[in-house]
Amino acid sequence: MHVYLDVVIEPELDGAAHMARDASLLDAHGHDQPPVLRLYSWSPPAVSLGFMQRAADVLDLEACRDAGIDVVQRPTGGRAVLHWEEITYAIVAGTGDARFGTNLASAHARIGACLAAGLRELGIETSLSRPALDPERRLLRQPCFVSPGRAELLVHGRKLLGSAQRRTRCAFLQHGSLLIGPAHEQLVDLVHETRHDPGLAATLRARLQQETITLETLLGRKPDFAPLAAALVHGFATELGMEPRYRTKAEAAGGRPLAPFTAPAT
Repeated sequence: MHVYLDVVIEPELDGAAHMARDASLLDAHGHDQPPVLRLYSWSPPAVSLGFMQRAADVLDLEACRDAGIDVVQRPTGGRAVLHWEEITYAIVAGTGDARFGTNLASAHARIGACLAAGLRELGIETSLSRPALDPERRLLRQPCFVSPGRAELLVHGRKLLGSAQRRTRCAFLQHGSLLIGPAHEQLVDLVHETRHDPGLAATLRARLQQETITLETLLGRKPDFAPLAAALVHGFATELGMEPRYRTKAEAAGGRPLAPFTAPAT
C-alpha cells in the first residue's frame, strides 16, 4: 500500500499568492490527510514578516516600494525574511501525524532531519541549531538570519536555513527559507533601525555575512530551482518513508483531485 507525500512545486509566484496558498492548506488540512509539501520561489522579491510583527514598525515601506520589493505577512511566527536568491519550503501535516511527533519541538526536529537529508543529496552536511531562549522577544525586530532559531540548519556554525511554525487544533504549517545567494543581506537596507543608522547597518551586515552561509558558497555555484527542489523532495520522502505524489499548479490553486504520481520536469 502506497503512503503518499503530496508535493506542489510552484516557482515564481508573488508573496501574497504564496502566503494565501500556505494559509489555505493549513486551514483545510484534516487529521486523516497526508502531509503536503510545497516548494517555491518568489517573484518579485518580498519581505515576509512573522504574524507578531507590524510592517510599519519594522520596515521602511517606501524603501521597499522603491526597490520593487513586496511586503507580506506570514501565517507563521518568526522575524523578517527577505525572499530573494532562496527557495522556500512549506509543509502542512496533521497535529496527530506520528511521523512528526507530538509537539512543536519534535516537528521542528523531524522536519530539520528531512531538510538535512535533502541537502545531503547535494553533498552538504548540516547540523541542527540549539538556540538560547528569547523570553523578552528582544530579537523580534531583527532579521531572521541574524541568529538561529529552534532546529534550524547550520553548516560550520553558520545559518543556511531558517524556519517558523504555526499550529492549529488539527494541523500545523512549517515553512522556511533556504539561502541560495547573498541577496538576503539587503534586508539591512530596508529595516528602520539600520536604514537610518549607518553604524548599526554596518554591524548587522557584517553579522549576516559572518553568521550565514549560502548554497552558492558551499557548492561554488547557484543551483537551479528544479534539481534543488528534487533533492529536497527526495529528502522528505526518504526520511518520512513516503512516496511523493506531485500536484499541478492548477490543482494546487483549485483543489481538484490529485494527479497520478509523475516526476516533475527538470
